[in-house]
Amino acid sequence: MIGVIATLLVVFWFYQTAQQRQLPSLQWMIGGALVYYLGFAAAMYLAIRPLMGPAFKNHGFWLGLSFDIGSALVGLLLASLFRSKIMLKQGQIPPESGT
Repeated sequence: MIGVIATLLVVFWFYQTAQQRQLPSLQWMIGGALVYYLGFAAAMYLAIRPLMGPAFKNHGFWLGLSFDIGSALVGLLLASLFRSKIMLKQGQIPPESGT
């Protein structure tokens, strides 16, 4: 559930940025979701699972929640880096208002 909420936030964030930069919204929304899930899966299955070993399958509620939150944070970090390093360098910069 945490991953779904984080994905929706990333997709909405990328939609708003694409609209501001006059970029194709759907492509950037899909790209943002893919980058988020790439980070989420990498954290969950390439970092946490090998570290936990057999305890990965048999864990309590709080440990499982920490797995999800940690993986979601890694996904959000990668999506944020993707947005700042690639997306914000595309399109037109919106004009400043009130100056």
